[in-house]
Amino acid sequence: MATCENEKSTVEEYLTCSLCLDTFRSPKLLPCSHTFCEACLKDLVSNHPSGKFPCPSCREEIQVPQDGVSAFKNNFYMKPEELQRARDGSYCSKHPKKEIELYCVDCDVLMCVTCLVTKHNQHKAEDISEATERFKTQLDKDIERLERCVGDVRKHVQLVTQEQQAVKDKHAALVANIRNRQATLKAAVDKYTDDALASLHNITTDITDTHKADLHCLQQNLQQLTKLQQRVQQAVDSGAGCELVTVAREMRCGRGSEEAVQKLTTKQMTTVCRPVLRFSATLDATLKHMRDYMGSAAKMEMAVSAPEVTVMEQFRCRDYPDTDVYHVCPMTNDEVWVSYEPNMMREGATSELFSTGGKLVETDEIDVRMRITSVPRKNGLCMYSGSETYAKRTEPQLTRFFGLHNDLTGQATVSIVKIVSEDPLEYEYTNEFLVKCGVHRAFDVDASEQLFLVLEEAQTPDLQRTVRLYRRPQPDAIATYSPPVAPFQPSDVCFYTLGGHEVLLVADELNDAIHVVNVQDGRLSFARYLAPGCPLLVQPTALNTDTRGRLWVACRGGTIITCTPILFLLLNTSHAYQTAQ
Repeated sequence: MATCENEKSTVEEYLTCSLCLDTFRSPKLLPCSHTFCEACLKDLVSNHPSGKFPCPSCREEIQVPQDGVSAFKNNFYMKPEELQRARDGSYCSKHPKKEIELYCVDCDVLMCVTCLVTKHNQHKAEDISEATERFKTQLDKDIERLERCVGDVRKHVQLVTQEQQAVKDKHAALVANIRNRQATLKAAVDKYTDDALASLHNITTDITDTHKADLHCLQQNLQQLTKLQQRVQQAVDSGAGCELVTVAREMRCGRGSEEAVQKLTTKQMTTVCRPVLRFSATLDATLKHMRDYMGSAAKMEMAVSAPEVTVMEQFRCRDYPDTDVYHVCPMTNDEVWVSYEPNMMREGATSELFSTGGKLVETDEIDVRMRITSVPRKNGLCMYSGSETYAKRTEPQLTRFFGLHNDLTGQATVSIVKIVSEDPLEYEYTNEFLVKCGVHRAFDVDASEQLFLVLEEAQTPDLQRTVRLYRRPQPDAIATYSPPVAPFQPSDVCFYTLGGHEVLLVADELNDAIHVVNVQDGRLSFARYLAPGCPLLVQPTALNTDTRGRLWVACRGGTIITCTPILFLLLNTSHAYQTAQ
């Protein structure tokens, strides 16, 4: 094989220009006997304006004729037909006058009959037409394979391009989030500065008012004592017996007596008051908390998965820079209730009702710790509870639902709340069983109504929230979710149907992600991320579903988005068009 490869190169090298590495075109013979294409020589001479240039092969200095490169002699030994044959590849490289008729299978080269007799007589040979047909069939398959590869690469190029845009969009969203946090801190500093100044003003005013009252009383006493002093002096100066006796009597048992004068002089300053500034945190500790609040960028790696949902922003529910949505509840009449977490900047719990277009319909001042859930009827209904979370509806008629109530003893009561009457609203509780869990933030029930998911709040600041699975009516958890990423901050849980299978969704506020978790055989196992890397998912804080199979997600900052399963969109093209719009 190697021998044949060496043999075929002789004529090819003879007919190849060493400058352009192609078959000679208008070969010119230099005085040193080396040959080059006329065009190649013109390019070479253009770099030597002196009219002399070194031969590229032997470095002999060559003088350019007065008429230029074209005046060099043509290499007549290289016949045009030989050059054409070399270009066409239809003539043997070893025997230029012989046409190629055969293909050596062993050496993978084309050859003429003479080559077969002289060099390849022991090799397997094929007629050129048979080899051509075989290679054409093979190359047709290669073309199909390459087309698939090109399609795959183009698809990946498109995905990477989309990913680049998604990263830019996510960057913009996070920049807005950081700026919102900065605005919140500025607003907090301004508010607490105003509060501190107002408190200082009130305390100073209180001290000053006390001083004014004391000063007024002392001035009156001073005035009385001065008048008494003047009267005594006048009596002494007059020397009149009657006046002296009268004044002496006043000084002995009247307004000048020791007791009366003592009352006027007892108003003495025994203490002093000064406004002071008291604080419970040092600058370093405060700056550390501010830095922790502002956050630090991290790279969150998510495996690429086939699209399961289309994500669409519905509206923004608040203009507050750091709006923290605690719960989102889609109603049956295309309206959505939203409740908010309490914080020091916004006193008073508020829940608001929006249209799906984002128009504010109603505001309800309630304890913001209360969760909301829809008890569907004609126009929808909201139920509130401070320590109880209403969750899963159970019957097709939607006349009852589950509730979870913490009694602050390390356990919670699972109840069924049955709607007795809608107008007026009447309902009754039926306690089902106890579960051993701490204060819960959220919970949900699967379709079988046998499995309960509870999201427990962290007991201490150094711990994380915990997602636990319970089986009705067992009091102890049968599984605890272990996420694939750390740290991890779950904010809500929700059972949801994807691809015809019920899965658990866990909102991860810290990593801008929604975990898709398989619930099987009493175990919780991470499967994938929902809409991985979606720029709209920035710190999801609340999950809920509606009767149309959509997932509603609330994100910190007040963005409300929906996720619609792809399968549902394929089965309902009109809805897919509306959603895409």
